[in-house]
Amino acid sequence: MRETTYNSNLAKGCGMIEETLTLLSLYDEGMTKATLVDYVHQNNSLSKCTEKRSKDIVNLVFYPRFMKCDSRIPSWLKAIRNRGVMLPQFKQLLMLYCARDNAIMYDYIVSQLNVLRASGNNHIKREDIRQYIDSVVAEGKASWGESICHKQTSYIKAVLMDFDLVDKRNNILPYEIANTTVLYLMHELHFRGFSDMAIWHHEDWVLFGLDKYQVQEKIMNLNLKGGYIAQCSGELLTISWNYQTMEEFINGAI
Repeated sequence: MRETTYNSNLAKGCGMIEETLTLLSLYDEGMTKATLVDYVHQNNSLSKCTEKRSKDIVNLVFYPRFMKCDSRIPSWLKAIRNRGVMLPQFKQLLMLYCARDNAIMYDYIVSQLNVLRASGNNHIKREDIRQYIDSVVAEGKASWGESICHKQTSYIKAVLMDFDLVDKRNNILPYEIANTTVLYLMHELHFRGFSDMAIWHHEDWVLFGLDKYQVQEKIMNLNLKGGYIAQCSGELLTISWNYQTMEEFINGAI
């Protein structure tokens, strides 16, 4: 579902919002990593980048995040963007896939940033990010030397800024999951075979700062409007799904 091994993939690209939007706009269903690389090269699609950098963005950033697990994801995201979803909301979907591919980012947001926000602390410190990275290394989760730890601190700060979680002054920004993101994540998990209860309790909700009761509230509030009928009784949630594919969902509910 997500990468749980700590790696240094953020060194290849943090949020990469502009580049991702460009690649999604030119992506055609059925493209492989190789054909996408060739298309970008032949058309100079990432004109601000060198040829090598363009290849790295496709091979080491775009492909792992959006194509490796399911090659349909770029088509889904492209369709959603084309339906006029505003960039701040759309970036939440990009953040989801970026975090899934980068365990250090995912775990920092869940265990550190969201905890600070929930406690009313509206500021992060670079030294606190570094302390967290050092703890990851001390626990044996990553084998990083001083240089990589220093860089990872910068990468985490950069990716948090890219996805509007903090600002340049290290202030933690207010953050609320968009209805589009709720519905997308619900349906993506559903069509991947997760049960209704597994969707409710899935770890990705915590990435957006939601506990299970807040998730339940979101699901119930979007009843009917989101193309499903949800019923909840105590600790049991059942959902009657209207759409048969992600494509139907995007065309009908976004």
